[in-house]
Amino acid sequence: MIWPPLIQGTRLSPWLRARDIVLTALAWVQLGYLMRETLHLVHDYLRYPIFEFTSASPPDWAELWGRLRPFAGFVAALVLWLLFWSLVRGRQMRATAPMPQPALLALASHAAGFGLDEAALAGWREARILLVHFDAKGRVSHAEAMSVDQRA
Repeated sequence: MIWPPLIQGTRLSPWLRARDIVLTALAWVQLGYLMRETLHLVHDYLRYPIFEFTSASPPDWAELWGRLRPFAGFVAALVLWLLFWSLVRGRQMRATAPMPQPALLALASHAAGFGLDEAALAGWREARILLVHFDAKGRVSHAEAMSVDQRA
């Protein structure tokens, strides 16, 4: 598999790749720094003797819930809003019949519409990979069928 998966088939400069690696590492370091107290609590809770705080004091759950309560209400309201609209839109989408597909375009009319040879167009439809060349006016000038090995 080519890495990174989002930029396949392109060549990135070493500068861009280094920049992305450094910025990603800095973001992870910043996230770890912001979570340092939580990570310390988790480490202390999971080391021997397990499931006991030895050097760290347990969090004040009442204070923590007091700080998070407004956000929890907001999140609950957003979830209810999304649930309501998903039910309404889902009912509407199920109530409407699917749109019928248009009839298939005949090969002759398709070729005539673009000013192409009907026999050539029929051959092009069979190709798995087709390299199409356009002229200055944006019309198809010619096309070449290619094999999988030629596409590099």
